[in-house]
Amino acid sequence: MARKRLSRPLWALSCVVAWGAAAWSVATPAAAVTISIYAAGSLRGVVSELAKEAGPLLHIQVKSSFGGSGSLRERIEKGDSPDLFMSADVGSPSKLEAEGRTVVPAIAFARNRMCFVSRRSAGITPENLIDRLLAQDVRLKTSTPVADPGGDYAWTILNRIDALRPGAGAILKRKARASMNLKATPASPNESRAAALFLSNEIDVSITYCSGATGLLKEVPELTSFVVPPRLDPHPLYGLAVLSSKPEALRLALYLLSEKGQAIIAREGLVPLTKAQR
Repeated sequence: MARKRLSRPLWALSCVVAWGAAAWSVATPAAAVTISIYAAGSLRGVVSELAKEAGPLLHIQVKSSFGGSGSLRERIEKGDSPDLFMSADVGSPSKLEAEGRTVVPAIAFARNRMCFVSRRSAGITPENLIDRLLAQDVRLKTSTPVADPGGDYAWTILNRIDALRPGAGAILKRKARASMNLKATPASPNESRAAALFLSNEIDVSITYCSGATGLLKEVPELTSFVVPPRLDPHPLYGLAVLSSKPEALRLALYLLSEKGQAIIAREGLVPLTKAQR
């Protein structure tokens, strides 16, 4: 009887579990070991909570750097050597795997959603979305494609709008490009750059991760948001690359995939892999 082959995600997970089991069997050192993590900006909360919760348990001290996933991948390709790379897409970790830089296969660890965040005065709703985005007085912001998967997901949304209304995608991409070099200075260390752009009246609507929308609405109460309509949804999927054979790096990767790690992901506004996609 032929053996049933595992799907690639399950096969990748089985590899991580096998490596992690060996790593976990190693005696925990008395002194904390530093694990360097490169992570997407949308994962700040996840990494912070992972360090607080798993760090003491695994005797690990987390050193983190954040940025656009594409830019971080390029830094790794040019010689940077973090232990873990937590990306807002699976493409960047998979590329590092294809280049032979990973210890185990790249694997998905979370999902996210995309939201439209806009000024209430702009009057943007799911029903009039395309018409209002195309209005001349509405200024649109997205992240930069390639450098940041958030920009790639936004571009996918604009492409799907174009499929519904030919020519609209090109107009909206021109608007988005005009916003990419805006660099409003936050009024305080606790104010995000996105909030600063709204508060300085430089943008009217942003396509961003829903995991960050809640915080943005708290910073700027005049804003409102809604999840991208299903027909436009790019279904963001986050990927993990283990770049070091340190047992502690493998343990931390396993923790992220565990029930406790997935609970952190849920608390920080992302969607755990165990939750069915709607």
